[in-house]
Amino acid sequence: MSLTIIYTKRTIKLEIMKNQNQKNKYQLLVLNDLTQKSDTALRNAINMAKTINGSIEIFYVSPPQDVVKYDNQVSAMREIAKKRITTEKKLRDLAHLISEEENIPVSYDFTLGNVKNEIQHHIEKTNPDIVVIGKRKKKLVDFRDDGVTKFLLNKHSGPILIVGEGNEIQANGEISLGFYSNTMDDHTLKITKDLNENSKTPIKFFSIRKKSAAAATKSNIDQIKAVFNDQNTVEYEFEENSYSLDGLNNYVSKNNVELLCMGRFSTEKGWIDRLFNRKSKMDGIIEKVTVPLLITGGK
Repeated sequence: MSLTIIYTKRTIKLEIMKNQNQKNKYQLLVLNDLTQKSDTALRNAINMAKTINGSIEIFYVSPPQDVVKYDNQVSAMREIAKKRITTEKKLRDLAHLISEEENIPVSYDFTLGNVKNEIQHHIEKTNPDIVVIGKRKKKLVDFRDDGVTKFLLNKHSGPILIVGEGNEIQANGEISLGFYSNTMDDHTLKITKDLNENSKTPIKFFSIRKKSAAAATKSNIDQIKAVFNDQNTVEYEFEENSYSLDGLNNYVSKNNVELLCMGRFSTEKGWIDRLFNRKSKMDGIIEKVTVPLLITGGK
């Protein structure tokens, strides 16, 4: 017997704030699937929010097929209702704990539906300043999985913070910033300036030497330097080769960069690239670099 799931789409949202009159400068939307990688993303979002006077919204989407386990309409609806109750409690407790311990405004929102569609709809509705997502561990075989991160990069034009396990942004005002030099939009530059406001750590610039792009790279670095009022900076440059991305990650790690900021690269590939399943430059950087990545807005 086949089962057609019919459910009333309902979103539950709750805001928990310690200071109702607090005016926050930035809104961070944390995409959460209640896994460990989501915990890592949330910790980084908390630390960033504390540094730049931000508020946090935790958003969770549950696909109906993950909830329903019975070939019976009544049992299916009962399971959906149970899922709503347990999820609401988890998110409510989490939001309350963060608000109490970190003294920042926290809200949560969750719904059932297609994950990518619901995320896109929620972003369009709330227009967050930064979308935060955890990075999955690399799979030995992924067959070019078109996951949520790639979906965001293709569909969302605002800044995206991508974080993996093992490295965290610190909330002490001494964030060590690095830039992988290419163009940055004004909104992202404003965020990075606020992140760096109380830091005395030199800003690091990383670039891969490519003759045809040398002039453009220098121009981009000068643009970013101007925003930081000629703050103390250090530049690192290395040759373009098959190990460039490994080199970039090594440079970033050895220089204790906590947050690497970078512009977007085109995700367009020709038929040869699609045929041979080659990754875009952006894919490679996200996969290789182990520190949190702040991807600039714009396409």
